[in-house]
Amino acid sequence: MTNITQGETMTITAHINRQKNKTIDGVTFTNTHSGQKKAYGDSFYEYDVQSDLPAEEVERVCSERVYKAMPESQYLAECKVDRSMDAHFRAHYRFQKRGEGQYFYQVCFPYTD
Repeated sequence: MTNITQGETMTITAHINRQKNKTIDGVTFTNTHSGQKKAYGDSFYEYDVQSDLPAEEVERVCSERVYKAMPESQYLAECKVDRSMDAHFRAHYRFQKRGEGQYFYQVCFPYTD
């Protein structure tokens, strides 16, 4: 357990946002959007990504190190089988190639309030 004294704050994040040109394991990314796009909507975290690595490796780094999430296809398949709220409220991502060495990584976290 961490003790926080008066005046101190503790920040815990499960993702990297508002970073400009940060590089992890040969993958450079910039956060272009963080948060809801409309009132009472899902939260989205979007990144422009550049790397000379193979697309599969770039996707792995994004989904494990930039913002940990499961592929959207896995999320949708599991939600069809398990219709519980535990299954629904999980972060999932889309990964798209946008050109040579250019990618788009978007994480969706369903609205919870």
